[in-house]
Amino acid sequence: MNQKIKETALSLSAATAGLLGGLILWQKSCFWQAQKKVDNTLFEIYSSTLGDIAYTSVGRGRPLLLVHSMMLGTSRKEWDMVMDDLAKTYHVYAIDLPGYGASFVPDKPWTAYQYANCIHEFMEKVIRRPACILASNGGADMALVTSMLYPEKIKGLMLISPEGFGRGFATNEETNSLHSLLMPLSGTQQFLLGTSKSKIKESLEETFFAKEKITQEQINACYYSARRSKKSQVTFAAIKTDFWRADTKTAFSALSVPFWMFWGEENKKNPISNMEWAEETRPDGDYVIFESVGNFPHLENSQSFVNIVKEYLK
Repeated sequence: MNQKIKETALSLSAATAGLLGGLILWQKSCFWQAQKKVDNTLFEIYSSTLGDIAYTSVGRGRPLLLVHSMMLGTSRKEWDMVMDDLAKTYHVYAIDLPGYGASFVPDKPWTAYQYANCIHEFMEKVIRRPACILASNGGADMALVTSMLYPEKIKGLMLISPEGFGRGFATNEETNSLHSLLMPLSGTQQFLLGTSKSKIKESLEETFFAKEKITQEQINACYYSARRSKKSQVTFAAIKTDFWRADTKTAFSALSVPFWMFWGEENKKNPISNMEWAEETRPDGDYVIFESVGNFPHLENSQSFVNIVKEYLK
């Protein structure tokens, strides 16, 4: 009897080891496949005090810093459809925030204040003079926090549907799963399942009004960016738990620089009522609503968006 129990236990142990071994191999294969697709676009590197920051710099004239959203798999490439047009008039910098694109991935999830400090360092060491910032969705919140901490560095803000007006800081309930999402093996498995191409497509479809405008190229770019290294699990955990979020109502209310705000009329995740709050709070700004557009007017109606930005920045 004891012999049979031992044999059964050994068989179960062997089976478990086999399953775990297979899972580890599958996870390694996923990373290997994603990392074969390296970012072959031209970009520069700023070696910050914390790690390498990737950015693109084009054009001549007054500086304009572009800050992408905080969506899964995004990067400076979010601005590809408008960057060349803007570069005809301005010296445009498009940055990959830490954890995104080709920039370094922090060892632990970052708060909005850490991102703001990083943006400030980049402006101080790379741009080296006050600049306007054009920022998208969650990136607009990072720009607002930067303006609150370092107002002397900001000439003006162009904000696409900031998310901190309606959501604010992450709750304890939302961050409860942070530890498990950072765990090896089980957390890595959640990361890989959550960054599949189908999940990336689903995430984009939630933010676009005209879903037919989502290209396979965009899906692939976000997919490979989200999985570019094992450490990207940290970024995934921060996004899933909303760890990076901040309440930016106070920062917005206290703005001391010119600002413009853009909102997609069909933005379901961050409804236009939040822009209405902003307009009531600060009627001195300029507010633009894009019809038949979701979270990304610069992607769904890029030409109109560029024309308006150029008009405001004259």
